[in-house]
This record gives sequence, structure tokens and C-alpha cells, in this order.
Amino acid sequence: MTSRTNEPGLPPGWQREGDSLVWVRSYGPWQVAARCPSGAPFTGPSELTIRLGVGGSDEEIEQGMAEALETDGIPASLLRQLPFAEIKAQARAALAQEADQDTGESWPVPARCRTEMDYALLVAELVRMRATGTTAPQQALSDRLGIGKATLSERVKRAKALGLWDGKQLTGKAKELLTEWQSEREAQ
Repeated sequence: MTSRTNEPGLPPGWQREGDSLVWVRSYGPWQVAARCPSGAPFTGPSELTIRLGVGGSDEEIEQGMAEALETDGIPASLLRQLPFAEIKAQARAALAQEADQDTGESWPVPARCRTEMDYALLVAELVRMRATGTTAPQQALSDRLGIGKATLSERVKRAKALGLWDGKQLTGKAKELLTEWQSEREAQ
């Protein structure tokens, strides 16, 4: 049996089951659960479960079964209702908070990237934005900087080529540059 606990700090509809965060919501007689394992290399759900979730009094069971029979199984309209972007954003924010990542102050990304430090600040800000639940961090950052999304994508590719970003997280090299930048800032 899996242990379930509602922890403080989790968004409504979320619970902890073992090492996973699980989003659960009922849609009529159907119960939907999205599981996000803490140790996965990504922050979105890795499992989606839809099951008949009728229970309660005889009247509630009868009503739930009637609704399920009416749709002849899981309706396609249910799948279209699922808020995947919201689920991913909330999971990302909860997992980041759990990992004690600093998701507070924005990194000062320059309008133009010329140095490795500039590129490190850029990818650090994208990581921070993802951790705070921003569903489209590249679009949001490109809007903030007043540049096109294609330009920002090229900068992210350059950061990867410089060894600052592995496509999922900051590299040791980027973390060293950011630590150096923070030390210089504190010395001022």
C-alpha cells in the first residue's frame, strides 16, 4: 500500500505518495492522477492514470455509474480538459522548492551576450524561471529582453556549446562562473 500525505506547501490537488508528487482531480465519475517522481531527469508527469472513481452512498454510486455508462468509457473530451501546462508548472515549482533551489531574485541577464558570464546568467535565469513554474520560460525571457524567441534559442544553443548548459541543468562550469559573479557582487 502506498502512503499518502498532504504536505504543507504543496498546491491544492497535490499530494505526496512515496518519492513522487501526485496531482489528483475528479471529473464526474473519472479520477485522474498525474505522477511526477522526485528523482526523474525531468519535472513533468511520467505517468497519467484515469480510472472510474465512483464510491460513497448507493445513490452516489448509481449516479456515477450512470454518467460512466453514458460516455461508454473514458470520454475524449476528458483528455482535452486536462490542464497539462498547469500540472507541469506546479510540479516544477514544487520539486524546485523541495530541492531547496533559490527561486527568488531574477538573474541580471544582459540584452546582449558577449562573454561566458553573460551566457551563464542567461541559462541560470531560464532555470530559475522553470523552477518558479513559468510554463514558457524562453518566450517570457525573450519578451523581457525585447528580443525574438529565435534569437534567445540561438543563445541557449551557444551556452550549450560553451559547456554551460547540458539541455536540462546548469553545468559545473556555469555554477562556478555564477559563484564567482555572486562573490564579486558581494564584495562591492
